[in-house]
Amino acid sequence: MKTLKHLLVVLAWMISGAAAYLYVLNRLLIQARDRRLKSFMIRGGGLLTVGASAALGWRIGPGRSTVIPVVGIVIAAAGEARRLALRARHKGAQPVRDEGLALSLAKPNTTTDLVVRFYETRVQGWRGPRVRVAHISDFHLNHHLPLEYFVESVRRVTAEQPDFIFFTGDFITRAKYAPLIRTVLPLARGRLGAYGVIGNHDRWADISDVRAAAEAAGIRMLDGAPVRVALEDGSCVVIAGYEHPWGQPHEDAPAFFRAGELALVLTHTPDNIHLLEDRGIDAVFAGHYHGGQIRIPGFGALVVPSKYGRLYDRGHFVFGRTHLFVTSGGSAEPPVRIWCPPDALIVDFLPEED
Repeated sequence: MKTLKHLLVVLAWMISGAAAYLYVLNRLLIQARDRRLKSFMIRGGGLLTVGASAALGWRIGPGRSTVIPVVGIVIAAAGEARRLALRARHKGAQPVRDEGLALSLAKPNTTTDLVVRFYETRVQGWRGPRVRVAHISDFHLNHHLPLEYFVESVRRVTAEQPDFIFFTGDFITRAKYAPLIRTVLPLARGRLGAYGVIGNHDRWADISDVRAAAEAAGIRMLDGAPVRVALEDGSCVVIAGYEHPWGQPHEDAPAFFRAGELALVLTHTPDNIHLLEDRGIDAVFAGHYHGGQIRIPGFGALVVPSKYGRLYDRGHFVFGRTHLFVTSGGSAEPPVRIWCPPDALIVDFLPEED
């Protein structure tokens, strides 16, 4: 019985330690700039934290000190409950349909199983025609995955005949892969153009090469100034980019939209939603999180590079009049996705119902 009590205490310390580590990992470690030390800290930090917690629990054993890991577990559970409540508050619509391989427990490796998700959204105050946007993010172009995968991804969304194609950053991870942009992105053709913003990895790799390669491939890179596109019926779509926190300061969040326009913003990280809501913006498109890359069926992602943890990991969310669309595309380090297929989004913006 004494050994069983000891094991239960050790388990409580391990769970508490793991929860604390995941909190730090999501909000701090995984957001640091890529370095060998970062990789070591992420991979070794978890084992060290859980191992140290287990050793501490075994050494201390049952007693009043058991309250420490129990409090840690309660705090973690309360945080998870709060996350679920916030997700429910901001929950958007489910896709009207998905096209791609169905998720299967028997096939955990979903690295190149692209799913195209289709959404329909009524826009408050919009009187123009239907506007179709294709959204892709976080290609992290490299030689770890077949080039045909990236080419086919672009072909699939282009085949849906979007009015606009949006790229929300992280075209590459390493500077040496910048030339691949000129191979893949020229295939991206929206009826009214293709637009993009820079991601954190693009900036860390070589921002000037990425911008030049994307522009040469026909992608108009946004730098904060709005682009107004007039439609056939005289209505107007306004598109802007926002590169905080790696580029623009938060004071430069776009707020220059006029009533009756369809106002769309491209940004790399969904964390910016709380800087962009309440500014007359109809929709924000973001990536960055990769959906966690590794998801546990029935639970979701464990790790997401966000100061909000796993709150807005992927999908559609609503903040007042502003819709947030987060694509889970991308695979960087490691270049593998487990029970987490990459996706591209097709969003149809429809006029407000009378």
